[in-house]
Amino acid sequence: MGFDKTNPIRVVVIGGGISGIAQGIRLKEELGDKVAITILEKRSSPGGVWRDSKWAGAGVDVPIHLYQLGGELNPDWSTVYASQPEVLAYWEGLVDKHDLRDNFLFNSEYIGSEWNSDSQTHTVFVQNVQTGNKLKLEAEVLVSAAGPLAKPQFPNIPGVKSFAGPYFHNLRWDSDVKLEGKRVAVIGNGSSGIQLVPGVAALPGVTLTHYIRSGGYFVPKPQRNYTAFERFAFNWIPGVQHAYRLYLLYLHDQTWSTRHVYDSSGSSAEEVFLLDYLKKTAPAEYLDALTPHYPLGSKRTALNLGWLETLHKDNVELTNTTITKVHPNGIETADGKLREHDVIIYATGSDVPYQGVGVNTNLHGEGGVELEQYWKSIGGPQAYAGVAVPHFPNYFIIIGPNGTAGSWGWTININTQAIARIVRELVDYGVSSVQPREAPFKAHNAKVQNYLKHSAAATKATNNWWRTDEGLITVVNPQAGLAEWWSKLSTKWSDWDAVKAVKGPDGKTRLQKVDVNGIKRRRRVLKLAVVGAVSAATYYNWNGIVDFVTKESGELRKYIQG
Repeated sequence: MGFDKTNPIRVVVIGGGISGIAQGIRLKEELGDKVAITILEKRSSPGGVWRDSKWAGAGVDVPIHLYQLGGELNPDWSTVYASQPEVLAYWEGLVDKHDLRDNFLFNSEYIGSEWNSDSQTHTVFVQNVQTGNKLKLEAEVLVSAAGPLAKPQFPNIPGVKSFAGPYFHNLRWDSDVKLEGKRVAVIGNGSSGIQLVPGVAALPGVTLTHYIRSGGYFVPKPQRNYTAFERFAFNWIPGVQHAYRLYLLYLHDQTWSTRHVYDSSGSSAEEVFLLDYLKKTAPAEYLDALTPHYPLGSKRTALNLGWLETLHKDNVELTNTTITKVHPNGIETADGKLREHDVIIYATGSDVPYQGVGVNTNLHGEGGVELEQYWKSIGGPQAYAGVAVPHFPNYFIIIGPNGTAGSWGWTININTQAIARIVRELVDYGVSSVQPREAPFKAHNAKVQNYLKHSAAATKATNNWWRTDEGLITVVNPQAGLAEWWSKLSTKWSDWDAVKAVKGPDGKTRLQKVDVNGIKRRRRVLKLAVVGAVSAATYYNWNGIVDFVTKESGELRKYIQG
């Protein structure tokens, strides 16, 4: 198999959010004109969740310098936690900078795929969401760039669809619904729920009821503007922005580690601080409803930027009484009270532990096995290093099972680079397909689960979206960001099965195992031999040898170039 600019390796990327954009850029950087990229996007523009999250106050909950693509650092962010318009503009700018727009198939939804062992390709089935027309693509490599929030989840409450007024999930924000002067219900108090309430409550004439299921640890969000001096330094002093980014990652790693190691000895200093912050900031009448009864780290801590303060307003009510039914005109709670509403906004999260760890429904690998069914057969979603699964050749996941290192933004940086490198190595070493070996896959996941079972994420004191109903923790990674980056600086080929499709004398295609490590060793030896020969010939002025090595031997030059 030879890939070049006339016969590029074909890669289909599922999802045109920031993961898909990042993967497209990385592939172009690694392979240049040796890759043909198709990015499938259900909507008519790129951006994913950052295109759709249009509520007032939408923005990142991780410092924006950790949410950028490495090598594409922006020195001109206005705030530490950038707003949705700034984040979307940044990523759309990268689409145009890297000429990726022509690689997108917009309004195109992934329907399913099949792996063909004979051709060593994925057949990808696509449907246009506007016309219903169907398309079939062939690709050597398939990448899931579907984000963790790709599948919004509505609560299992009777009557959800019976509501007569407008209702929508915050991840599919409906800007056509005018909220001014309306009685608005918001259900859910995770990161998105507490982020959108202040903006909605501030609209003229709005009365808002916030329905929550439980309390939580709410961290004060240290939002501020970057100073003119800081922007100057980021722009003009070499290395400052990179050093600042590493500093932020270090701080984030410290917080991550602390919050995910369960200490059963009692409340930690962090818990005491956050409970005191809650008491000082929230209305006294809501303290019982807002106080958590589980260890810090059991679920994602939400950052407060005005939500607790908003609960003091006369037009805002909070209740933690269980919702029993949605009626055409409002919401009924377990105490028999029916509150009438004009609009309902569901901030109820996504199906992250099953469907937020990579496309798996209707995705078929060796022998026609579906990934969703395969995962069910082994107890839940699992992957090797968060990016690949045995029996599913040339399928990679940007944010896969237990693949999240600290933050999604940092994870995207690490994993898109690792995947692009593997695709480039397929081309460099003449490999048709790769997949993780079974033994390293099992060992990796046993190690991950063994660590996480002692973490706060495993506690049964509350529910969280890090684990399946069966108890398997499928989202978080026990490694911090720097450790995860270090672990993926190179491909550990001893953990992978690599094959090459070759035609036999009978014309039939057979799969031949490829020892990538052996190829790499032989090439290193040849490079050293050639460099040594050239050096010696140059030193002793053996012009004939120099001319032979450097000009006439195409094979040796190929090995030198690697």
